[in-house]
Amino acid sequence: MKRLVTLGCCALIASASLASDHNNLDKERPLRFEDAYSIAYRSFEFQNGFRLDTFRRGKPVYNFRSELQYGFAKNKDISIGFEPSYLSESRKAVGNAVEFSYFEGVAREIGDRPAFGYRVDVGVPVSGGKGVDLRARGILTKTVGQFDKIHLNVDVLHSTEAEPKKRQTSLGAVIGYSKPLGYPRRFDQTLLAEFGVEQSRQRGGNLNGWVGLGMRKQLSSTGVLDFGIQTDLFRDKREKASPVRLTVGYSVNF
Repeated sequence: MKRLVTLGCCALIASASLASDHNNLDKERPLRFEDAYSIAYRSFEFQNGFRLDTFRRGKPVYNFRSELQYGFAKNKDISIGFEPSYLSESRKAVGNAVEFSYFEGVAREIGDRPAFGYRVDVGVPVSGGKGVDLRARGILTKTVGQFDKIHLNVDVLHSTEAEPKKRQTSLGAVIGYSKPLGYPRRFDQTLLAEFGVEQSRQRGGNLNGWVGLGMRKQLSSTGVLDFGIQTDLFRDKREKASPVRLTVGYSVNF
């Protein structure tokens, strides 16, 4: 009997993982970190999200992000994303940049060795900006306990044409935590938490730091809803601190 129950739980876990990626973490869905695994081979994922940034010294900024990913090979995917913004202070809509990304999962988790992957993002301006923004991200994912995972993301950001008094290259890191909720009875929710630091883009500036909490909820066999809230713990005095940053999004696989 115990063997049948165990096999049934394994089958449920496998079917949930094949049907949906609520436990497969992508950047900005809804927090800033991601895991070291690509989307499934030959599958597409269409992600849409809305973010509201509030500021202590300024009016809010509204962002909409849309991204299409494709698993073109095993453990590899590519994507194209677009993130327009609405600046309520100036009442202007800004196109920002089109972002092209390449992800590769180099090694899966085996024993005490964590999973490892990396991502390269290329941001090309579309509304009067200059230069290209590049980001290289290294990603580690390690299981702790039975289902919980720790994720470490390390970023190097580079701008080919930095604005005056701004850094051309900056560093950042995020440590994330994910916990599937409801095991072994349910397999449709994942709780997320993160702490991150990054260098201010202002030349000679201090570190910026934030924390976040989020949830990913499987709504159907292919659809996942995500929700996140973040707050800046400390920020360079020349930049606007965001006491509340809200994110909500929906992803679908096909």
